[in-house]
Amino acid sequence: MKQSAIISETLVPEPPHIIGHQSSVLNKISDPVVNLVVWQRPTQTMVAAELLTLRSSDPSDMRCPTSLASFDDDVTSLLRQQSLDPSVFKNWSTDLRRLADIYFRVSESRNVTMRLETTNDDGCRRFHVDRTNLRLICTYRGPGTQWLHNEQVNRQAQRAGATNGDIIRFGEPSEIAPFWVGILKGSKYPGSAGQGLVHRSPPIAESGQTRVVFCLDC
Repeated sequence: MKQSAIISETLVPEPPHIIGHQSSVLNKISDPVVNLVVWQRPTQTMVAAELLTLRSSDPSDMRCPTSLASFDDDVTSLLRQQSLDPSVFKNWSTDLRRLADIYFRVSESRNVTMRLETTNDDGCRRFHVDRTNLRLICTYRGPGTQWLHNEQVNRQAQRAGATNGDIIRFGEPSEIAPFWVGILKGSKYPGSAGQGLVHRSPPIAESGQTRVVFCLDC
């Protein structure tokens, strides 16, 4: 008599940083060991054309609380506050909504803040962990957010306020390229145990480059 074969299945844990070409990769941020997911998507040419009209001061740094129900109106309101015509940015607004729909599915009903920023100056040059639960970030124009793999980071040095040279153990930072979408865990995410993603804004001062950045935080 033949014995039934017993097939043992080994579960392979997710890596801490997951990058893929489908939007579904962003859902993996809920995995306890994951602190970054990145959707590598192509440039949206019609959005890029609209954003070429923005100057470094339009919009400089605008923030407001938002929800899935109010999001479209909030985007319109922020643009109008900067004397920008929302009808000029229809494709951008549609894309922002697309990302918001994804983000609100993983934010677990937390309070959300939206930020739109256009700048030709440096943001946070030091590598740090956000004091948030989850951040969605998409750089629509200019250099993207720089980040470090877990094994690259001296977390003790980072928490102690050390310089970037002491924080980075080896190698160069990775980058969330323009139009790619990243969701990263911060220090407030339940169970993160100090393992939020270490990242920074790319230094661009006096480079002649302009960044257009969209963030959702909770």
